[in-house]
Amino acid sequence: MKKTISSLGHSLEGLAHALKTEVNLRRFVIGHCILLALGIWLGIDMVSLFVITIFAGVFLAIELLNTAIERLADTLDDCEKTRNGGHYHLGIKQTKDTAAAGSLIALIVYGGVLAIILPPYILFRFLNLT
Repeated sequence: MKKTISSLGHSLEGLAHALKTEVNLRRFVIGHCILLALGIWLGIDMVSLFVITIFAGVFLAIELLNTAIERLADTLDDCEKTRNGGHYHLGIKQTKDTAAAGSLIALIVYGGVLAIILPPYILFRFLNLT
């Protein structure tokens, strides 16, 4: 049980660090919270809000993994630059770019889910269709 609690503590430290240092992650979390409030105001059903939140969670998980990969790659790159006269390693750049692409794909999927779910509710709300 102590190991589980310790692991949870490390996870929460990592999440807090990422939220503190990653501006885009903070923006996404704030934007998603605003979107949920808007969804409630628009009368979006709970299943749809749940689906949106699941995809937001998937994006956040991938973005956190991307952040971890970038941190590790930057650390390795600093070592490589020290040994290699200030030049970065191409493989490290490709690793970072690929991890960022994973985040981009997850964000596009999240946006696609929003594009499917939100328009009918917005139209019904603003055209007073019930």
